[in-house]
Amino acid sequence: MSLFTLLNTPRGALWDRFMVLLSWPDFIVAFFVFLGLVLVVRKGRGMMGVPLVALVMVILADALCARVLKPYFARPRPYAVLSGIRVYKGGGFRRIEHPLRARHYGFPSCHATNTAAATGVFWMADPVLGIVAAGFSFMVGLSRVYLGHHFPEDVLFGWIIGGSIGLAGGFLWRKWKKTREP
Repeated sequence: MSLFTLLNTPRGALWDRFMVLLSWPDFIVAFFVFLGLVLVVRKGRGMMGVPLVALVMVILADALCARVLKPYFARPRPYAVLSGIRVYKGGGFRRIEHPLRARHYGFPSCHATNTAAATGVFWMADPVLGIVAAGFSFMVGLSRVYLGHHFPEDVLFGWIIGGSIGLAGGFLWRKWKKTREP
């Protein structure tokens, strides 16, 4: 059994709903906004720039993912090349007997890239919240495979690229913050 098949296997209605929620862009944004608020409450007003840096890094990571890497690699999504898999499309799950048409490529996962970029920035600002963000990013990546939209390596590569961008942004934020301290 392949890793894709293992991760794409149904786990029940509650798990299905949870995986759909984790892939919903509005939920992902809300999570990181909440994390930014927690950071400011935990560490003070001096951390208010962190969510902004995270946003900038996510915008950069998303542009790189969607506009450069996906067209360059041109790797199809699982549901565009495999049959007999379970996929979430059109508001519901279904097992497809023949590959479906995909409007976009799948490699790398921009969900994984973007959540890892935000995670990298938060990690540099507060390692405890970085661990929380990493767990969330892991679950978002898992959801992308579970929903049949990505192969595991699409997600892994997205985490590597996004995490690198986020850590670089977090490092630059730290360096800038040190120059502003008295």
